[in-house]
Amino acid sequence: MEEQGRSSSFMRTIIPSGFSLLPAESYLKMATVFLLLLFLPALLAGCLAYSLEQGSHGAVPVVQPENEEPPAPGEEEGGEPDLREKELEESLAREEEALLAREERRKLEEKRREELGPFYVPLPFPEQKENPPVKARGIYLTGHTVGHPRYRELLDLVELTELNAVVIDVKNDHGMVTYATEIEIVQQVGANRNVPIKDLKAVLEELHSKNIYTIARVVVFKDPYLAEQKPEWSIQRKGGGLWRDLKGVAWINPYERNVWEYNIAISREAALQGFREIQFDYIRFPENAHIVDREAYFPGQDISREEVIREFLAYAAEQLKEYNVYLSADVFGVIATSWGDSDRIGQTWEEMSPYLDYICPMVYPSHYGPGYFGFSVPDAHPGKTVEYALSDALKRNATLPKPAIIRPWLQSFTASWVPGYISYGPAEIRQQIEAAQKMGIDEYLLWNANNRYQPASLLPAEEADRIVDKFTRARAEAGQDALGRTPRQAVELFLEAIRRRDWREAYALQVTDFTLDHRSYPEWKGNWTARPTYYAIEPLDEPVAGGGGADSLFVNLEVHLTTRGNEFKLVRENWELRLENQLWRVRPSDAFVELMTFDPGAGEELPRLTHKP
Repeated sequence: MEEQGRSSSFMRTIIPSGFSLLPAESYLKMATVFLLLLFLPALLAGCLAYSLEQGSHGAVPVVQPENEEPPAPGEEEGGEPDLREKELEESLAREEEALLAREERRKLEEKRREELGPFYVPLPFPEQKENPPVKARGIYLTGHTVGHPRYRELLDLVELTELNAVVIDVKNDHGMVTYATEIEIVQQVGANRNVPIKDLKAVLEELHSKNIYTIARVVVFKDPYLAEQKPEWSIQRKGGGLWRDLKGVAWINPYERNVWEYNIAISREAALQGFREIQFDYIRFPENAHIVDREAYFPGQDISREEVIREFLAYAAEQLKEYNVYLSADVFGVIATSWGDSDRIGQTWEEMSPYLDYICPMVYPSHYGPGYFGFSVPDAHPGKTVEYALSDALKRNATLPKPAIIRPWLQSFTASWVPGYISYGPAEIRQQIEAAQKMGIDEYLLWNANNRYQPASLLPAEEADRIVDKFTRARAEAGQDALGRTPRQAVELFLEAIRRRDWREAYALQVTDFTLDHRSYPEWKGNWTARPTYYAIEPLDEPVAGGGGADSLFVNLEVHLTTRGNEFKLVRENWELRLENQLWRVRPSDAFVELMTFDPGAGEELPRLTHKP
């Protein structure tokens, strides 16, 4: 402080009066600036001269430390690689790719909208959720039930028992869509009036969160509402106007392609909503064919009824392929027992099963008339009726290269209209379930039109699984197939079927590598001349090495055949047995097959046998 005072006194002595004084620090700063301005031109001139001199001799190289590489492009000296530029480039590339994909998708949807017109439904997003197969044990629910408070009770039933699936009406028996649809044609005809399910997507999301498998029921050709709105798409009366069944219900025409597109559009939208499976019901012509044939006319009819049902299923399977859903169909249980389209409703097992993921025969005991399976009232024998019906279904599947999985509809109601009926309580329902499970069919759906199910008929999931495992182990330990037959029994049954000329049983038991189908096999049977008169099967203990493991083995036997009064003895025969589609099936020797149609009286040459007669 004292030094600062002396400096101020000195400055006052040399500054004339009348001038204001600045602080000493300001004068020092001014002096510094003055000196910089004085020497700056000289400094700049020197730098310029040095730069020009270096330019004439080349740049001075950067000296790197020994054993150190120069910085790579995109790196900062002494730092980590700078990835920001690369990440930015990748991000821009992804965005460009996404824009191109969106543009391609927009063009594709525009094209589809133009092609499909009022039947248009968008394609699903490329990134779809996984849809692994499920062994479904389910119940049927109407759209009104889903929109009713009682729905919560039914969800609890599913969660607390062996059930794990629900079948929900999407288009019901009246032809009404049960949810808010965006399909133009459905809106045009008004089939979406007063939908009971207000938020279907939310319903499905909740079901999926509870691991409940969801199946959309689409009633196809029994659609009285569409028939009235689009009479040109409907079955016609030969005398003019709409044809109606005995209950006064009009049906739409299975030969009409617009009908196909209508139902497939609804199925597509159901898949987009989140259903994991589409199930077609009433995938047939009206029953009482003798009346239909007399009264009805089908515009566009150019192929048989069973052929048009097959063609529709094939088309639907192709159209739904991109939507990541399974396809199933409900069929009359009797089509597994009768052969061909005996009821002329268009349902033939062999024509439908190959195009489906699941085939659902309605094996309700009440639906079988007197005499079926040897019962005067099949409804009074729930377990046995289901057993016999599903035995026939398994035999039909055995003859197909890629059959659908059998998932039966079981009766969860009392059929009081059937003479001699019995009340169906928990015991009767359980008998049906276990009859299926004993044959390795661990899937089923329970039907009750009013959606009133009996909790006592169902078990906890763990207990139900233990029962199924018990049945499975018992069959495996005994070497039995789904029908409880051992390989030896399969050979015996095959030879007996040949002897009795029971071609249906023989067809289900014979391995033909699927070269003979349900049409050509009975034609071949028409040429049979030989009958087995004797056979002796050697003991069968273990699969023969090279026989393909547990699903394939060989049996040694001797067979005698008689044809046109001539007897042939085939000794040391070696026949293969295969477990195909859950059943043991027999491949007889070539000699046996040739002798089956050999006719010595017609001058035919004796087949080249491995063993002399």
